[in-house]
Amino acid sequence: MKAETLRGFFERRVSASVLAGEAEETMHDVRVEADDVLTHDLSTDFVVTGENLEALCDAVIRGDLQAWHLEVIASVLVRSERFMWDPSTAAGALVSRVIYAWEAPEINYVLSAGTVKKFVLLLRTGENTFDASDWSEVPPACKSQEA
Repeated sequence: MKAETLRGFFERRVSASVLAGEAEETMHDVRVEADDVLTHDLSTDFVVTGENLEALCDAVIRGDLQAWHLEVIASVLVRSERFMWDPSTAAGALVSRVIYAWEAPEINYVLSAGTVKKFVLLLRTGENTFDASDWSEVPPACKSQEA
């Protein structure tokens, strides 16, 4: 996936369908060779905001992107040296939390229509409505409480 395509989506210059196409082409690389996810980095820095992530969620909710595309997109954001966010601020910490949750759904929340709606709520209000049913793997402590 090209970082410029993702930046273009954030800047409303690139459609969700173009972004989805690149995510489809890149998914194998995410699962097998994570270092090869980012084909071309940006030439300048771009600050990622909660609104940018909300736009991705909205595209999933509309059906323009698949929920699993967020894993590919998050991998590009993490591996880029030009996509930035400041985890020392409340807004930046929230952006970081969501990106890293998307990047590793196998140890965080599953990426589904339901969890994407919860990510939108988290990004817009800061309210965490996730529960054990949203985790990819229920932690052992929760398993003992379910019994």
